[in-house]
Amino acid sequence: MDILAVIRDRAGEYDCPVCHRSLDGCELSLVKDDDPMFTVQVSCAHCGVTFVVVLHVRHGRRRIRPPAPPQAPPIGADEVLDVRELLRAHTGSLTELLRR
Repeated sequence: MDILAVIRDRAGEYDCPVCHRSLDGCELSLVKDDDPMFTVQVSCAHCGVTFVVVLHVRHGRRRIRPPAPPQAPPIGADEVLDVRELLRAHTGSLTELLRR
């Protein structure tokens, strides 16, 4: 997502906090991109005041979530047999086995 293009398209809907004129034509600079959090520096085209905004962007009504971490592959038949052999050969307690 080009966050600066999105802000540029909507800037005219907002007013400068100092001169209260439309922010249409303002200068934008991306300071930090931690999608879905964006820190943007805005400079008013009319009075020149510069300020920073932090935006949390949501798509529709759903919150953007980071991708899920990759899942471990399923346990294979060979691994089950290895554990069975380990348990069969062990003569102590479960605690002793886990400490190894």
